[in-house]
Amino acid sequence: MNDETGKIVRLGVLFRGAALVGLLAGLTACASSISPFNPPPADPSSPVAAAANAAARDSKDAVAPRFIDIPAIPTDVRTPVQFKKAVGAEKIAADKLKRETAPSTWTLSDTEGYAAKARKIGKAPPSDIPTDADRAATEAFAKAARERATAPPSKPQ
Repeated sequence: MNDETGKIVRLGVLFRGAALVGLLAGLTACASSISPFNPPPADPSSPVAAAANAAARDSKDAVAPRFIDIPAIPTDVRTPVQFKKAVGAEKIAADKLKRETAPSTWTLSDTEGYAAKARKIGKAPPSDIPTDADRAATEAFAKAARERATAPPSKPQ
């Protein structure tokens, strides 16, 4: 029984052949109904089915792009080395700013000069100082208002 290896080989070839025939039949069935190069039809119950089918029809007539249509490589883009230098320069500037603005690294000086300059720029217009006549008119108005005023009626108890 162990010496009959030919039967095993013949059965393996038979099974492999049957599997290959089945695979080819399945591929033929798939290729006839759906092609990977053609989009499947849209679901008819979808509200956008007509637009989807029209777009699929239009895509069949589209011209494939050519290699010549690829734009040229831009020349105004920094190289990686230039990016590295720019980042390094920004880090150096940040470190310098931190050093210059650290606590106890600056003092106020010439505050009076600054205040005088600010007063000159922001000079307020002179105010109208009331005269004796203005004060007398104000007192006369207040006296007349007090004479016209009457006390509210008192509540009966």
